Amino acid sequence: MNTLDASTQELTGTRFGNIAYEELDVLTFPDGLVGFRDWHHFVIVNHKEGSPFRWLQSIDEPAFAMLMVDPKTYDSQYQPKIPANELSALGLSAEDIHLTFVTVSIPVGSPQDMTLNMAGPIIVNPANRQASQVILPVEMYNTRQRAFPIDEGTTGESAA
Repeated sequence: MNTLDASTQELTGTRFGNIAYEELDVLTFPDGLVGFRDWHHFVIVNHKEGSPFRWLQSIDEPAFAMLMVDPKTYDSQYQPKIPANELSALGLSAEDIHLTFVTVSIPVGSPQDMTLNMAGPIIVNPANRQASQVILPVEMYNTRQRAFPIDEGTTGESAA
């Protein structure tokens, strides 16, 4: 028996199974995401209790979800200058509160090699649920910034 009320919808995704959400949970990306321009509607799914990670789950393509995180979790100095026209398109001014996420790539079996796309932040206007992936100059930010420094002190040799 379906116990969802009239305002609740359900999405069946391949990664998370059934996801119940309300219209107010939907983020709209008018221009889609880089590489995925035809998908415009997403919901944010928490990775697990207490985790800084979130999944950007597509409603338009239920098989697609992208891992993301607040960039300040790994780089407290990250303060990208979002162009005024990008902010305006989302209904924001430079002074308005907005959410910033970056996508995360974790190589299978090597979480220590996790990278963050700091050059393509996802900006969300929480007031109107409009969002955009903004492309920043790569000379300012890296598309594959390491989340953790390389431990150069490890050589594989025994210290004994």
